[in-house]
Amino acid sequence: MWLPKVYVKTLMASGFLQILAGCIASGSGGWPVDTYASTCQRRTMPTAPICLSSAEYDGGFKYSDQFQACHQSMKNFINALNEYYDCSDVELKQIFNKLLVSVPDTYNCYVEFFKEKKEGDPSAACPPIDVPRYLHSYEADGLEYDLGVPRCIRKSDGYNFSPKWSYQLDDCLRQVEIFSGKNLSSRSMNASSAQDQYDGYLQNLRRVLDQKADDAVRKFKCLAERQRYCI
Repeated sequence: MWLPKVYVKTLMASGFLQILAGCIASGSGGWPVDTYASTCQRRTMPTAPICLSSAEYDGGFKYSDQFQACHQSMKNFINALNEYYDCSDVELKQIFNKLLVSVPDTYNCYVEFFKEKKEGDPSAACPPIDVPRYLHSYEADGLEYDLGVPRCIRKSDGYNFSPKWSYQLDDCLRQVEIFSGKNLSSRSMNASSAQDQYDGYLQNLRRVLDQKADDAVRKFKCLAERQRYCI
């Protein structure tokens, strides 16, 4: 069901780095290297190394040690972007996989509740689902409110949307089938396909991360070549 992972590009060719390093004067050590704590725990998108801004202020890299420290920071940054994507993929996949089980289970519970009655409130016997909070990046779209879990199934503040009459099961079933990907021809404001959201969000996130990597590498090369303007 789920997409395979796609990794961001490698930082740059080692031969290009060696050429640049040979054009930069040697200097004293002690240049700081940006490190990135595990993004699986922080859940924040990594930002480009500070050395890019400081080198821009200096008009480029003046010393080989400065260049090497920033180069290592760049590698750490690219690795952090990869880890951020992987962590996002794993967490979102786990959440959707659980929901793809619990959503139909809750609906089936509704069906059992209305087998011998036409009206009532099944929420006590079939508690609405409290949708897990997913700390996604707002730089990439694709995810719906409450992850598109059917409104008749999910827990809502202020009102209970679970069916109160047996005939309302038909609409709830349609929402469940849309979420589960079993009704591809139907659309609803009350539910969205889990698969479509997963695919769309991770593809958009991949593009955002690739762009951040490309922008940082382009600026790093520009600074290493001592070009006049590096954006």
